[in-house]
Amino acid sequence: MARFKYTGKDGSGNMTKGYVSAFSEEEAAVLLGKNKITPIVITKDNNILVRIKDIHLFDHLSLTDKMMFCEELSTLINAGVPLAQSISIIKEQTQKGTMKKIAANLLGDIEGGQSLSGALEKQGRFFSPVFVNMVKTGETSGTLDETLRDLAVQTEKDHDLVSKIRGAMTYPAVILVVMTGAIIFLMVKVVPAISGLFDELGATLPLTTRIMIAASRIMVHDGIFLAIGAIAVIAGIYFALTRVAPIQKSFHAAILKAPIIGKISLRFNLARFSRTLGSLLGSGVSVLEALEIVSHSTKNVIFSNEIEQVKERVKNGAPLAEPLKQSKIFPVMVSQMIGVGEETGNLDKMLIKVAEFYERQIESFTKNLSSIIEPIIMLIVGVAVGFIIVSIITPIYQATQNIK
Repeated sequence: MARFKYTGKDGSGNMTKGYVSAFSEEEAAVLLGKNKITPIVITKDNNILVRIKDIHLFDHLSLTDKMMFCEELSTLINAGVPLAQSISIIKEQTQKGTMKKIAANLLGDIEGGQSLSGALEKQGRFFSPVFVNMVKTGETSGTLDETLRDLAVQTEKDHDLVSKIRGAMTYPAVILVVMTGAIIFLMVKVVPAISGLFDELGATLPLTTRIMIAASRIMVHDGIFLAIGAIAVIAGIYFALTRVAPIQKSFHAAILKAPIIGKISLRFNLARFSRTLGSLLGSGVSVLEALEIVSHSTKNVIFSNEIEQVKERVKNGAPLAEPLKQSKIFPVMVSQMIGVGEETGNLDKMLIKVAEFYERQIESFTKNLSSIIEPIIMLIVGVAVGFIIVSIITPIYQATQNIK
């Protein structure tokens, strides 16, 4: 959305000037007309400060906010409240800045003649193609309130999945951060103090001690450059993993094959695939269109490519279960249950059952994840701390032996 500067006449025929936010000059004219202003000139405001202000880099719509939006809008529409008025009520009631902005944009688009799905599509940063297409289907079938309720359930399930995985990883992450901080403290504060003692002893230092002292001096004297370099390396790795297709594909394949994370990633993607596809089919979206939407909304490139191949086979006349059965990623159970769903005409319900099965597996696995990862982290950090301690104690012990 951009800001436009306008000159026009109000209802009394007086000249007026001002600004209006819209996606285009045409939309700006419609909005001004609703405020009884006849525009004469409309130009885009290219003020750099305004443009920077309009870039909301830190705007974020959480899954909880999205779920509440769906539930509230579904309730209001079901109660017979007009769509524009429903959005207006949500805008006035919400306390979240981002949700208020989104509601304001949606309201402007809807009052300008847009459908809800069309308005949501303009907010693609916050609403996925799956979300938009389900709303579009709900509008077409006249069951928008039910569709929004289904979206609220699906969003809640996504939130539960993400929360369980984050919760399982929080404790190991805290341990790793604390222990890393302890190592940095030893290297920056303790080792420089003791290195002076080593100089006084005049003894030949072991290789491990010399490595430790050299590393400590680098951290003390060039810490800023190390930090900048680390940030640059992390940024470079992130760019490569998210923008360079061959690297991204190899990374996603490695994640699926990793000992612990691979099991979680596989089940997470299977659960999301099944629930999203089931929800789309239940909303009336065709199988081919649903597969197309799911493939583009799946973040794992390997899964996305596999779904594209499945879609092509289905496009050529194969039932959905057949290409899934031949897939190297999808387990046999998935293709078997989908096959049963196709035969009984309950494919959408069967997909939801598949999703629930993998969601239960994730819940069971994440309960024990901390106890699995914690010993590994403790071992790695313990080796690092042990190296520092041995490097400190060894020359002191050797010096005391020489004194005897």
